[in-house]
Amino acid sequence: MDFAPVYFMLVIFFHPTMSQFDTGMSEDRRVIVHLFEWPFDAIKEECKNVLGPQKFGGVLVAPIAENLLVQSSGGVRRPWWEIYQPLSWNIQTRKGNEQQFKEMVEVCNKNNVRVYVDAVFNHAVGRVWGGDSGDVVGVGGTHANTKTEDYPGLGYTEANFHKPCQMNFNDKTSVRYCTLYDLTDVDHNQGHVQQKIASFLNKLIDFGVAGFRIDAAKHMWPEDLRKIYGMLKNVSVNGVPSKGCIWMLEVIDDNGEYQGDYKNVGAEYDFECLKPITQVFKKGESSMSNINNCAKYPRYLSQKVVALTANQDTQRGTWPNGFSNSDSNGIQRGIDAFILAYTKEIPNIYSGYSYKNTNSGPPMDDSEKITSPLNCTNGWTCEHRFPPHQWIVKFFTNYVQDAPVENWQSNWDDGTELQAAFTRGKKGFAVFNADTKTLKHTFKVPLSPGVYCDLATGYYSPEHQNCRGTSGITSRKVEIKSDGTVEVSLPGMARSSSVNLRDTVAEPAYLVISDRSKIL
Repeated sequence: MDFAPVYFMLVIFFHPTMSQFDTGMSEDRRVIVHLFEWPFDAIKEECKNVLGPQKFGGVLVAPIAENLLVQSSGGVRRPWWEIYQPLSWNIQTRKGNEQQFKEMVEVCNKNNVRVYVDAVFNHAVGRVWGGDSGDVVGVGGTHANTKTEDYPGLGYTEANFHKPCQMNFNDKTSVRYCTLYDLTDVDHNQGHVQQKIASFLNKLIDFGVAGFRIDAAKHMWPEDLRKIYGMLKNVSVNGVPSKGCIWMLEVIDDNGEYQGDYKNVGAEYDFECLKPITQVFKKGESSMSNINNCAKYPRYLSQKVVALTANQDTQRGTWPNGFSNSDSNGIQRGIDAFILAYTKEIPNIYSGYSYKNTNSGPPMDDSEKITSPLNCTNGWTCEHRFPPHQWIVKFFTNYVQDAPVENWQSNWDDGTELQAAFTRGKKGFAVFNADTKTLKHTFKVPLSPGVYCDLATGYYSPEHQNCRGTSGITSRKVEIKSDGTVEVSLPGMARSSSVNLRDTVAEPAYLVISDRSKIL
């Protein structure tokens, strides 16, 4: 008897109750930090010293499988996108080796930080590499051939790839079958291919990995992704069996036509609502109401959605002329804070490095070794280390959880369409000013009367019975009166490149309070 059709029907029937939407985080944690291109040893230390104590829930690690070695391209040495061209399943990259990765996962889990890996299995190496012979080599020394399509490190031969064809983005079959940016396209319908992919992912699950970002998910058939997911083991954290792993799908869906295909396969990254958020905070265009409407009438329909502040692609699209520790970082801080305060979904904070050329890889020394990001120097921007972000995560985002966005206000009589306020149920209240004009307004809120520390500038310390901040940031307080009103004054948003918003911190143009920031 052929069990394949029966198995496939069972997968489809049971997928709503499967765990592809479950982050596996502790109930009191909610936020993922994407430490893009951080070495494994550095992530291990960050889990122990920062992410764990500050109550971040998870860390997303850049691709860990051995990738093509690109000495120079696009005007730079070792461009960042080389890691998205896998050449073998070996855990051997500039970020570290398999033993270092295993140790990293173990330490992160012990500090209550779940590990998610950016998984690249839609394709192999680009056909443009290897010259006339097609011979290419990976960062760990594995060889492959782009002409004969022989990939011993992946276990693939020419028979395991689709025939080259020009992709038509208006045709779903072409999108799933043809070549994306000339990258050798894998045929995921084959059982051999599915087994190779599942074997690699299961190995990582055995190490304690809690889930995966699925790169280029839109370019793979949803039924093939379901079959691969059905071959995966349950996650075991610190030796305790748990549920299945989460899949976070990269499905860039400009008009919603792919939602019926992927919404039940896994969680999805929300690229749609990031657009008005970026327009409002970076350019002072669009309106806060457009952001709220995007969330009220979502395009991404998965049971779980990952709310991006940025990723390696969107950052370079938003900042094509470079990203640094000046106004770029300051504006990004506003975006980060807004996502942390507003979203009911899974917040994903991107933490990367500065660049002048969008192709630039991570900071490295003369021997091309990635430099340590732990001191947040030499180009590492460490967005997640900004103290107000940590206070908001710890005392607002993790506390309000999925409480609804209510009491939305924008463009009030003395305000503008770039200013907005909202509550998260009866647990929290936030005001954001993306205008260069100052904001002064009295709001009615459902929180209990009293004095609150503004988490954008400090946190409530029971030990000191007062607000505590950090050097360079003056702590602010607000009082909710007995009638539920609170007067808020905020500066305009700084967009001037003359201000170094890393070394000289501008006063935040937003206010965030919760019951956890109330002075008792």
